[in-house]
Amino acid sequence: MFSKVMRCALLGAALSMLVVVAAFADDAAAPAPAAKTAKPAAKAAKPAKGMEEVAVLETSKGRMVAEFWEKDAPKTVANFKKLARQGFYDGTGFHRIIKGFMIQGGDPNSKNPNASNLGTGGPGYTISDEFNAHPHVKGVLSMANTGTPNSAGSQFFVMHGTAASLDGHYTAFGHLISGMEVLDKIANSQTGPNPSMPGENSKPVEWTTLKSVKIMTKAAYTASLGGAKKSQASKPAEKGEMKASMGGAAGMPAAGGARRRTLRATRVTIRSRRRRKPRRPRLRPRAAISRAETRAASRRDAAAFRGRAAVALGPVALIA
Repeated sequence: MFSKVMRCALLGAALSMLVVVAAFADDAAAPAPAAKTAKPAAKAAKPAKGMEEVAVLETSKGRMVAEFWEKDAPKTVANFKKLARQGFYDGTGFHRIIKGFMIQGGDPNSKNPNASNLGTGGPGYTISDEFNAHPHVKGVLSMANTGTPNSAGSQFFVMHGTAASLDGHYTAFGHLISGMEVLDKIANSQTGPNPSMPGENSKPVEWTTLKSVKIMTKAAYTASLGGAKKSQASKPAEKGEMKASMGGAAGMPAAGGARRRTLRATRVTIRSRRRRKPRRPRLRPRAAISRAETRAASRRDAAAFRGRAAVALGPVALIA
């Protein structure tokens, strides 16, 4: 009886163990939950609105940098930036120059300095006028037009003087913040008769090319200036500067050969200075001078005095 009970108990325990093992096996075979997919990377942040941009005009006579007046001429500034980014101005020239007034460029025809239609080219469309309160003074950028409303396109000019007569008739859209000396160089170019403008000596004989117009943030331009200064500072010193820095007590000791040459030069200088000093005549003791020598010296002194008097007085002394 007892053995039957024990057998039943053992059989029941074995069955429970099998159930438990089967349960663990099912858990292990169950597929793991799928990992969450990573979120797509965020898009690159756009530059903040209102970030100031400048135009860097590289010419064959140097660099000019212009700042824009976007609030006062937004469409004009946007058009200029678009054309600059497209490379529209690269390789053009300043086809009309009047010293003390302005220099004009932006004509695609000016890529050929000998073109017969200089001053007539454009982008193939026109933009609206945006006249504002900015006066036309030296360094101001303004849009050229044909004299009719809303006729500006790509041609612009940089003022080299003050012209109040242009205010309210042309759209001023920026001004130079660097390169006034370059503006002066271009404005002082030799000019001759301009076939496109009868009676005007404004066609440059000495051509100035606008190599490129780059649009960049003002911060990037300022940073590039700092990089240029660092590169200048990192350049090796010239030979003369190296010699000056290495020689002397405050610098590094000179090399053996240089030191010997320096010592020789110093000795020669000292010797030459010694030679230049006048030697004092040696005087004999008074007791050694004889009476005869004293009398002879007195006679010589008297004769020398009479001779000097005769020369100084001229004929009067001879007559007397």
